[in-house]
Amino acid sequence: MTQPRLRRLRSLAAALPMTALLVGLPLAARAQTSTLPPTDIANQKPPAPNAASPSVAMPPPGAPAPAAPAAPVPPEASPPAPVMVPTPIGSLPTAEPALVAPTPPSDEPLAGFSDGTAFLRSPDNGFILFPNGRLQVDSYLFGYTKNKYTDKIPNNTFLLRRARMEVGGWIGGFVYFWLAGDFAQGPPAGAAPVAPSNIATTDDYVALAPWKNLAILQVGQFDAPFTLENRTSDKYFDFMERSITVRAFGIPDNKEMGAMLHGFNDDKNFYYSLGVFNGDGQNFKNADRQYDWMGRAWVAPLSFMGDGPLHDVEIGGSFWTGDRSNTLAPTSQTTQAGFTFWNAGSFAFTPMGGTAQTIQLRQVGRMKTLAGELNAPIDHKYGFRGELVWKDSPLSADTIASSGVGTIVGGAELKGYSMYGELWAWVMGDDRIIGDQQGLEPFTRYKKFGVKPVQDGLMLALRFEHLDEDLTADSSVQGLGGILGPSNGTKTKVDSYELGVNYWHSKRFRATVNGIINHFGGDTALVRGLGSKYESELTLRLAIAL
Repeated sequence: MTQPRLRRLRSLAAALPMTALLVGLPLAARAQTSTLPPTDIANQKPPAPNAASPSVAMPPPGAPAPAAPAAPVPPEASPPAPVMVPTPIGSLPTAEPALVAPTPPSDEPLAGFSDGTAFLRSPDNGFILFPNGRLQVDSYLFGYTKNKYTDKIPNNTFLLRRARMEVGGWIGGFVYFWLAGDFAQGPPAGAAPVAPSNIATTDDYVALAPWKNLAILQVGQFDAPFTLENRTSDKYFDFMERSITVRAFGIPDNKEMGAMLHGFNDDKNFYYSLGVFNGDGQNFKNADRQYDWMGRAWVAPLSFMGDGPLHDVEIGGSFWTGDRSNTLAPTSQTTQAGFTFWNAGSFAFTPMGGTAQTIQLRQVGRMKTLAGELNAPIDHKYGFRGELVWKDSPLSADTIASSGVGTIVGGAELKGYSMYGELWAWVMGDDRIIGDQQGLEPFTRYKKFGVKPVQDGLMLALRFEHLDEDLTADSSVQGLGGILGPSNGTKTKVDSYELGVNYWHSKRFRATVNGIINHFGGDTALVRGLGSKYESELTLRLAIAL
């Protein structure tokens, strides 16, 4: 064998182990990374040639022999496992996040005082609060047109008539609530068979309104659904107090505890309400096992013709009935400024051949009351409203123990009617400054408030009231002192003439002046004792309603 051929054979023998080593390396690497998903062999492409791989071409003749290679690694030995270095978290591939529609930005604030209403709300309106309150500071001046009274008349005075802290709001889309307490309210006077459950609470209720205003279930204590005036907030009715027809004769308690279903449609074509109540007045739980039923409804017939100056003219009625036992005395009847002309308090009584006793008239048996209403606002500028109430209330004459428990010694009955009529006009502004004038007492609802300038309004009102009622009793309580005459039948008549002037600076501030002349008739002991049948009152009020 020649020398050149011998050198070529030696070079080839040296290269064969190195080639085997290079071919084995990818296989070993594949064995170390077996956790990766298998490769699709059918689609695998051959690797590109590696430029760094050693050439197996023969060197040209005469070239020097290459240097001897290092000792090869035996084919059966595996290379060391590669060291696994953790990849930084920031460089790891991440899953594509789910696309969530962002909440559109709102220009509406979460809290503030806009368009005359304070509010605090969550971004999604799932919880909304309406802080509220009212303050009414009054002044009463009493006078007379003829002679001084033989009995004591009320003193001229300043008075905190109402001082309330209130808060209402919505929870979710249909749960409404209202909480209120009155710092100007005192405990009821006189003995009673039951004590008040609360003293300072006023309107406190929870309401469910799944269909907005169309159907509302309201449970708690609130203005009872009897007569237009009784369902009108004291912040917004035309005079400082409700009429004698409603406040003194029709429903003196104003508020009741119970449940009511009521509603009206968006166009205010109609209103309805029906409720069941304890029937014992504000802040009293049920004094017996009986409940009272009460309801009110009206329809605005011209509203079905569309918008117009007579859209809100409505005609309606109310009813109230309940069977009583072991309940309270009827409320004493007073004028707007508080002069008492019919007293249902306790009286000294000495039956024939007996000893002196303390007697009080209390409600017993089936009470029945009906009312009709006509409310005719014209183009929000002027109008007429009036109501008529008829009432039949059985009473008992009870001897009163020190505990307040009564023992019936005789029967009595209070029966009669009362009405009022009112003309009103806005000489500046209109009734849209104050809103509800149909006895709806709508819930405050959050909306996109629009800021508007404060409006001023001047409203004038004339009202006439008439009361005619009879109290009769059986012979067992003949001559009941202080209220019944010798014939055991007495009549009370009151005619009241009133002028009201209201200045509004937005619906949140009100200055009111009322002038009233009352004429008393009948033959009760109280009326017979008056030195004059006329009594006059001048009342003033500064009021804040938040």
